[in-house]
Amino acid sequence: MKLFWKSILSAVVAMLLFEGMVTAFHLLNLPSTLAVVAGLCLLLILAAGGVLAFRFIWRRL
Repeated sequence: MKLFWKSILSAVVAMLLFEGMVTAFHLLNLPSTLAVVAGLCLLLILAAGGVLAFRFIWRRL
């Protein structure tokens, strides 16, 4: 049963990360320098946050 909830939580985190990446790549395609910087920052935050979220789910729960 525990594996089921870990899988469900992982799927939810993956969907949220995907949505965030779509937003980040959208920002990267805008002509503004500020938007490009915001897109890069968002990608870095998503990468670090994704690793931490999956690590928490699979080690702590």
